[in-house]
Amino acid sequence: MQVPKIRASVADFKTWMTTEEALEYLPHWETQQNWQTHFDVEAKELATAYDLALDSKTNRRHYRRGGYDPKRAMLALMNWEPDFVREAFRDLFSEDRQLEGRIQRFVFYVNELFNRFRDEKPKDKTPSHSHDDDYNMVSIYLMGQFPETYAPYSTKLLQTICAELGAKEVPEAADFPRYTKLLTTLRPFLEEEPEILDNYRQVLRPVDYQEKSALLVWWWFKMIEKQAG
Repeated sequence: MQVPKIRASVADFKTWMTTEEALEYLPHWETQQNWQTHFDVEAKELATAYDLALDSKTNRRHYRRGGYDPKRAMLALMNWEPDFVREAFRDLFSEDRQLEGRIQRFVFYVNELFNRFRDEKPKDKTPSHSHDDDYNMVSIYLMGQFPETYAPYSTKLLQTICAELGAKEVPEAADFPRYTKLLTTLRPFLEEEPEILDNYRQVLRPVDYQEKSALLVWWWFKMIEKQAG
């Protein structure tokens, strides 16, 4: 990464983060707070905990999209085979295990379980959880559980950030661990700017997660993505 490009982009971020365009992303912090408040992988009523955790009163687009509904699908699986789903989340959240392996296993487990669900209930119209979504839903779960470490992921976003900030190599395929490392590596460039931290505190709403969050860096990434077109 080229430091002059990073510095210039950080300067733009100071102004952008208080715009209406920027504030449209705040529901991610709301969901992060709800996850911290409500989700417990050991909860007796796992589906109820998940339903409360993955929520936003203002915007649900980051986990509900045209063509599929991950939340509805996961709730169906939790009500059908909660113990299998519970084990998948336990593994995903085991930070002592290698990240790439955890996210790949989670995708595999959920897809296999959903296929079994469809075989057993052929008339059921529940849309797919569809983890062919570039690890996006996995990253949503991880950002809720570990706010300081993870943020929403897409390969396109990673590629854009690497290209725009002057990385020596732009990944050709999904690289979730590299993305997660960037969130940590680039955070100091934001946190050393008092104006950014002041703006950040001012724009967060009472319903939003207030502690240190990798979403701040992701937010900056989204500005870069917007600027790149």
